[in-house]
Amino acid sequence: MQEQKIVCSPRMHRLISLAGPMALLGLLALDARAQRADPDPFFGEIPLVLTASRLAQSPLDAPAPVTVIDREMISASGFNEIHDLLRLVPGFLVADHPDGPPTVASHGLGDAHARRIKVMVDGRTINSPLWGSVIWDNLPLRVDDVERIEVVRGPNGAAYGVNAFQGVVNIITRAPSTESGRALVFRAGRNGFRDYGARVNGSGAGAFDWRLSASRRELSTFEPHYRETIKDWHSSESLSRNTAQFSSVLQLSAGDELTLQVGVSEGRSKRGAEAYLDYPPHAEEDRALHLQAGWRRQIDAESVLTLQYFHQGERARGNWLVTQVHRGNVVSFPSSRDSDVRRHDLELQYDTRLAGRLTGMLGIGLRSEHARSPQLFGTGSWLDSTHGQVFGSLTWNPLDPLKVDLGGTLEHHDYSGRLFSPRLALNYALDRDSSLRVSAGTAYRAPSLMESRAFQTDREGEFIRRIGFRVFEPLQSERMRFVDLGYVAQMRSVGLSLDARVFREHYRRFIDDKSCVFGECPGAEPAEYVPVDPGKKSFYFLNVDDFRMTGAEFTLDWRKPGWGRAVLSQAFIRIDRGEPYSDRDIPNSAPHATTSLLLIKDFPGRWQASLGYYHNGLYYWMNGGDIVPRSDRFDLRIARRFGPPGSDNEVSLTALSLKGRYADFHEGKFRHEPDLFLGVRVGW
Repeated sequence: MQEQKIVCSPRMHRLISLAGPMALLGLLALDARAQRADPDPFFGEIPLVLTASRLAQSPLDAPAPVTVIDREMISASGFNEIHDLLRLVPGFLVADHPDGPPTVASHGLGDAHARRIKVMVDGRTINSPLWGSVIWDNLPLRVDDVERIEVVRGPNGAAYGVNAFQGVVNIITRAPSTESGRALVFRAGRNGFRDYGARVNGSGAGAFDWRLSASRRELSTFEPHYRETIKDWHSSESLSRNTAQFSSVLQLSAGDELTLQVGVSEGRSKRGAEAYLDYPPHAEEDRALHLQAGWRRQIDAESVLTLQYFHQGERARGNWLVTQVHRGNVVSFPSSRDSDVRRHDLELQYDTRLAGRLTGMLGIGLRSEHARSPQLFGTGSWLDSTHGQVFGSLTWNPLDPLKVDLGGTLEHHDYSGRLFSPRLALNYALDRDSSLRVSAGTAYRAPSLMESRAFQTDREGEFIRRIGFRVFEPLQSERMRFVDLGYVAQMRSVGLSLDARVFREHYRRFIDDKSCVFGECPGAEPAEYVPVDPGKKSFYFLNVDDFRMTGAEFTLDWRKPGWGRAVLSQAFIRIDRGEPYSDRDIPNSAPHATTSLLLIKDFPGRWQASLGYYHNGLYYWMNGGDIVPRSDRFDLRIARRFGPPGSDNEVSLTALSLKGRYADFHEGKFRHEPDLFLGVRVGW
């Protein structure tokens, strides 16, 4: 079909861009009201979600849009890395790069550190205090340990406070009671890919259930890439990781339950390139420890008290020699990424019914964070910060089909001061299987430790030879005000579920970084600063633009028992109203359209095939990244179950990126390697 170009005013264009999704939601709502679906055991119960408001509820009642990546989707995708699973979420962008851990963004504004999405494991935050990012390739759990992932596709500061800014990802691990016996997993393929895993479960016959898993994986994600335009080579990356995770549940009584989880990950990354004088080939080592303990008391049928403690420890080591050449002078000096990070988190939450049509939740959280890195902060001392918050919500049913949710989080952080994130949401049930949602509120992103205290230096003896990131003035927190209109439906008669929404977000005080050279930076240079090359850039942080993001997205999930399943997600994003931008990449950081499609087809003889399709329009990764062209990626997985009926025994063949290597994070520098591997899983 030939595309027709329509010329209209900017104001008319904006109205048209919103009218289409609004009309779609309206028609779907009318259609759902008209439908009278017959009961279907396959859709007999709508799955509950936990992450939208800290309470278990139906997506029809949730005050925020939630995508659930369930166990079937996880297995059918063929992905071996947890961050890759977020490609299935509408509007989410995922990239690997060889100079650090993978990065994830929601609806644009992404860079190497991905600090605008809160990521949790079983409800506890795992973002690193250094940058506010997630060290995805060093999480102390594997894809095989994940039961499902719940993703709140939008700001959720009312439930989780600062940094639940563009979204919340809650990785929910497999409960010990859902499995039994033992299992072995082996995957091997090209690029030196090896993945060995084992899992053991307790008997589950008594009040104590436990699960222990361990794995080792090795792979090469990037080969050295030659860039013709500058006749130079760019970084390669190969990884090895060992992980172990233990989880247990002890039922003390009918109303009391204790949980314990311990996860450990350690490994080595080989990075750099021979042609890089400032980033030559070298090895980096990472170690992570997560410990979570919880107590849950069921006081009565509608009152629950929970207490949780979480500890997170991160250690990074990596050293190499930097060589700089300036006017015939060649100088070498050491550089390092050594750092140590610790976090302690304590949280108490109480849920109860206050009256016949009124329920409430109230909680308090305390957090302490500690970090040490001579190279990042210019001191060998520990830097400490504290964070306290009070959160709560009230849900009122003034009418049977109407739910009113009022929630908010009041908190104080050493870097951001006092902040309050409120949200008001209305959910109206059109019938028992469909509802409309409208919500509005405010969310904040507080500066990270690096954005508040950075003084990144490379030293040679008593002299500072190079300055990377640094802080001159205190930053204000980013603020977002948002409005969201959504529609959720389960169309049982045709086996289809739909989640659609349109939204508008207004950003203020966006935190960016800016480069400067010796003598031109806004603050005074240290007396010991003797650069080899005075023209070498340094970077500092500042609050820059205000702008607006408008978008529409939907997910269609169709299932037919015995045939298979199809999950289609689509997002349309536009960033505007920020001219003139301090960084031209801001409006281009979101592709105008992204698509994901996962097809799962069942065949006779316990065979199954799945095809994944992922599309993005052209967009830019900011601050370390660059343009990523329009691309279409195809993944294929073929599997056959064997053994007793109901077992997870399986042999599979998976090809990720059938079209071959592709540009990732920076078109001019990095080419991600495709994967082809054979997998076997056996349990007994």
